[in-house]
Amino acid sequence: MAALLAQTGFKIPSIRRGQEVSGKIIAANRNEILIDIGAKSEGIIFGREIAAAGDLVSKLAPGDTIEATVVQPENDAGQVVLSLRKLSGVKRWTELVEMRETGGECEVLALEANRGGVICEYFGLRGFLPASQLAQAPSKLGDLIGKRLNVTPIEVDQATNRLIFSQKRPDKKDLEKITHALSKVKIGDKFMGTVTAILPFGIFVEINVSGEKEEAEKIEGLVHISEISWEKTDEPLKQFSVGQEVEVIVIAKDLETGRLNLSIKQLTEDPFAEAAAKYSKEQKVKGTVSKVTPFGVFVTLEEGVEGLIHISKIPPNASYSAGQDIACEIESVDAGSRRISLSPIATEKPILYR
Repeated sequence: MAALLAQTGFKIPSIRRGQEVSGKIIAANRNEILIDIGAKSEGIIFGREIAAAGDLVSKLAPGDTIEATVVQPENDAGQVVLSLRKLSGVKRWTELVEMRETGGECEVLALEANRGGVICEYFGLRGFLPASQLAQAPSKLGDLIGKRLNVTPIEVDQATNRLIFSQKRPDKKDLEKITHALSKVKIGDKFMGTVTAILPFGIFVEINVSGEKEEAEKIEGLVHISEISWEKTDEPLKQFSVGQEVEVIVIAKDLETGRLNLSIKQLTEDPFAEAAAKYSKEQKVKGTVSKVTPFGVFVTLEEGVEGLIHISKIPPNASYSAGQDIACEIESVDAGSRRISLSPIATEKPILYR
């Protein structure tokens, strides 16, 4: 069979976890979807992946062409397990942008509450409903957990995973108050502030922008997760607590929307800038695996400096785990984007080595 396939020039594509594939639907029902992706067996979407895609699945029919993500290259039945979550996510973000522009409402589920507001979910996407944006604030925000709330998205940014909801529109007086407070703030100003909310995409910090002899005038700003530390931060909840005092620096403001962006990491020098000068192409280095992802392996070379072994550079029989020491070769160093590309150095002789 292999010889016959070779004669025809046909090649069976290799399938990896996290790979994006495209195919035509062979069969679809409420329990599973079979897709021809040109591999040695069909792709399948079922179980939780069906539920996660929601109403998107109900609109699919045999013959439709769709894109999906590989969850498992081969299950017990030899099928490629696929997911539509990425496609569904894109659709949801598009819906939210349209609602923000038109003032449309949507229904969200309240998941968690803290002093600053309520973390809500919209078809798998998490957003934040500030306490100040509740139409009627209960005596305890925790009473809202598990309830479905009608809200309007007021900030939607897929690139930074920022999603803010509101149950009311700020009136002219509120906007004037926010604008007045922002007018006192300059890019580069430093403040001591108080953490008011901790979210998956960052933390909200309240700062006092009034002078020493003036009446307190406070405003909230967001420290996005990418601005917390020069090192990659995944869980702000583990680093901060509501009520904690932190120092921040102003990096952006928008008088029209009342948005204030703050940073913690920019209060210190970027360790990557100095360290990057020590590394060059084809240099042999040693590091420790910090994270394994569908698109590659992150390796810590020194404090504040990580490199990435892209999935395409990892041998088929190789496996890595967090905490593992590894030898690599540097393929490129991009100081501008804070990126070091690596390739693993083989520690074992190939099977055919003589």
